[in-house]
Amino acid sequence: MRNMKRVLSTASIALLLGSTAAMAGIAESKHNLSTGNAGADDNGRICVYCHTPHAANTAMTGAPLWNKPLPTTAAFAMYGQTIAGTQTADAPSMVSLACLSCHDGSSALNAVINAPGTGAGNGAIGNAGTMSGIAAIGADDLTNDHPISIDYIPGRASLVPVDTPLTGDGWGAYTTVGQLLRNGKVECGSCHDPHEKQHGTFLRNSNVGSKLCLTCHNK
Repeated sequence: MRNMKRVLSTASIALLLGSTAAMAGIAESKHNLSTGNAGADDNGRICVYCHTPHAANTAMTGAPLWNKPLPTTAAFAMYGQTIAGTQTADAPSMVSLACLSCHDGSSALNAVINAPGTGAGNGAIGNAGTMSGIAAIGADDLTNDHPISIDYIPGRASLVPVDTPLTGDGWGAYTTVGQLLRNGKVECGSCHDPHEKQHGTFLRNSNVGSKLCLTCHNK
């Protein structure tokens, strides 16, 4: 039983923290909220603003051990139909809603389900604050951003086949375009990796010469 607990504990830590490289990437990036307005009473825990080992938000199915309240999906104006005739979903899927838990421009950065330390369900860490400027992705309006929660249909909008190999150095374990999708849809994480700032604005690959865009769009 003791060994089983040790295995489960190790698995939870691995799931929550990811690789050492990912942790270093967060610590040195803007996603380290400990260095901002919310960085009080967080016990120096970088991950707590998004993840918790206990008392996680079970309503979130798109990210592990989620530690934030979810914004109301009905609040978001979606992109709608593209010029290629593909329709976005009526609301962001869970995997993109994780990003919008902060980037909607109205959710408090310090709002969490389970605060660090001994008090579960505290609901806040330190000082409140919200995303602003370009980081507030449309402030609940997604009509002026690249479509998310939209089916990836090869051929439309010059989209390449899903088995097209990825080139560059920011894809992690991903090797094909199809692996960037979630349930066959383009989501925030298709282009961005929240744990890695190598290419700026958490892009998965360099966009010099529109390189990132041309990964999927064969223009």
